Amino acid sequence: MRGPLNIARSPQGQPVVFQAGTSDDGRNFAAKHSDAIFVGHDDVAEARAYYRDVKSRATGFGRDAEALFVLPAVAPVVGGTEAEAEALWRERADLVSIESALRMLGRGFNDYDFTKHELDAPFPSVGSDALNSSQGAVLKITRAAREEGLTLREVALRFATPRGNFVGTPEQIADKFEEWLTTGASDGFVIGESLPGQFSRLAESVIPILQKRGSFRHEYEGSTFRESLGIGVPANRYTRAKNERHVA
Repeated sequence: MRGPLNIARSPQGQPVVFQAGTSDDGRNFAAKHSDAIFVGHDDVAEARAYYRDVKSRATGFGRDAEALFVLPAVAPVVGGTEAEAEALWRERADLVSIESALRMLGRGFNDYDFTKHELDAPFPSVGSDALNSSQGAVLKITRAAREEGLTLREVALRFATPRGNFVGTPEQIADKFEEWLTTGASDGFVIGESLPGQFSRLAESVIPILQKRGSFRHEYEGSTFRESLGIGVPANRYTRAKNERHVA
């Protein structure tokens, strides 16, 4: 319909823009347009390389790299002891059947049907159509399968139930968070619950350690997500265009 919307802007000006991109095009799009990037990494070295790359791209687009937040997704498994944490992770992994793992794997490959292949044969070649979905994930999985000689069963179970880096005692999990934050691997995290009750356990046992170390806030900085991230409210494009016309 014609005409302006007759309501005021939200307190944030516009929502915080997230992008999930690991392919080359995805990284460029995120570096140029997004406020935060949602990403998944298997190890801290891989995370650091990605972090340096997208920050460099943001600078190349004339942006302040500090205003672009890289937020890896993690699902910590917190145990009172290392043995308990490992047992909890195994409990989580055992919840996923091979049938479910194949479906989960197929979604990332443009809904490819992996059930038509032999489970214990080498990981199959699925063709270029798979790249029309999660390109970065597809390339990562196929590279690992090729380099390690993995079977379809091994690939499906590994990527359906990744162990990740955040399995351990509260102190170990806190150390991992700090390692990623202080060595250029992330600006923060998107937390998922690995098992029922794990989010509460994280909040009650890991967060106090990080707060005591000065690595986690005690209070939110503002009333909006944008304020808490420290990102300014973007100028209204119509107001900006009007001011530019007046200057001209």
